[in-house]
Amino acid sequence: MVSVRGELAAYLRRTEGRLVLVAASSAVAALLVGVVGVTAVHGRQDQLDEAVDRRVALAAAALDVYRDLADADAYSLNAVLVGPQQAPDLQKRFRQDVFDAADALRVASARDPEGTSSAKVRELTDLLPEYVRLVEVGWSNARTNQPVGTSYLSQASFLVRGRILVVADDLQREQTEALKAAQVSAGSPTWAVFAVGVLALGVLLLAHRFVARRTRRRFNVGLAASAALVLVAMVWLATASAFTAGHASDSVRELDELVAPLAKARNEGRLADGDEARMLIFPKADDVRRLRGALESAASGIDGAAEQAPPGEERDQVRRAGDALRSWRAHDDLLLEPRLSPPTYEETAVLITRPADDQTTTYAQQVDEHLSAAIRLHTKHSVASAVSARGSMAGVDVVLAVLLTAAAAAAVAGLWPRIAEYYR
Repeated sequence: MVSVRGELAAYLRRTEGRLVLVAASSAVAALLVGVVGVTAVHGRQDQLDEAVDRRVALAAAALDVYRDLADADAYSLNAVLVGPQQAPDLQKRFRQDVFDAADALRVASARDPEGTSSAKVRELTDLLPEYVRLVEVGWSNARTNQPVGTSYLSQASFLVRGRILVVADDLQREQTEALKAAQVSAGSPTWAVFAVGVLALGVLLLAHRFVARRTRRRFNVGLAASAALVLVAMVWLATASAFTAGHASDSVRELDELVAPLAKARNEGRLADGDEARMLIFPKADDVRRLRGALESAASGIDGAAEQAPPGEERDQVRRAGDALRSWRAHDDLLLEPRLSPPTYEETAVLITRPADDQTTTYAQQVDEHLSAAIRLHTKHSVASAVSARGSMAGVDVVLAVLLTAAAAAAVAGLWPRIAEYYR
């Protein structure tokens, strides 16, 4: 063993041995860049696949759950304020909202069966039947003018607002933040790859200087080609990463500056719709303040989104929601402004449930429809940007593998003639 080590050490001290060592080091350096680069690209691709294929669906489901249940709360209360001819339609909408919420929860459960949100999804799924039971029993008693009907509806409304919507809001925020985090991480620079790439270029430069000194040949085509291929691979990766980061940033900006405030405004609007009915069915001292605050908060979110939305259909849709909200605010003037002769119960019920002028829906429903359309539009744009980010990384791993394998081969091929000279 000692003699073999000694012979190897002696061989590496000779020029041909050092050339073999330089060739091996150059090839390993190029291959190391390839391994690190391909691993990093695979990680980015997995993160983008996670964002596009799973997180987008989870975030959309979480948005739908909150909106559907806040909508259900409003319809469950409005159904007792209208006449017997209109009540079945509102009850049908309530049941459809609950069905849609349950369907969104099924999507969330299927996409994230054992994830961080699974406990919240299970809790919401478990609470829905009890909420529906309270509403249905409340309606049944209200139809026969039983005072206990109001008690059941009050319990249902406090359950949905005090617990269900709180959990739904947490779920919505958690999934949106997870989606943004996945895209931000996928768009971050691959510094480790570039550090290894610079190291590989340094090894190739030193190899070229060593060969030039030992063989008196100033230029080695193989080593130069290897360095060029490593450099091309790094530029290719940097370009793909820049495009990925740009598209991911666009997607996150769309979520932060447009989808999030519009979703919050829509949620506030649905809660305000329910607040109007709560003022009649089970009034409290701060009803007017709460209703005014919800409308003002919704208006603020809509105005902020309108400033950020690009010109065209996107901005027009948001502005239509703002116009509908201002009309709603003016329509609710009798409720919001103190008067010597406040409207009666019957007048208030008609005011709350009456359709907007020349429309079949109320102002609250119009606000919801316009905001939902705007949210769908901007969510579509955000998803498109996320898909583009994923597309920017497509095939980069294959390109890196080919270029850096070729770089390793070029380094060996460039030094082999010099090594072979010593064995002739």
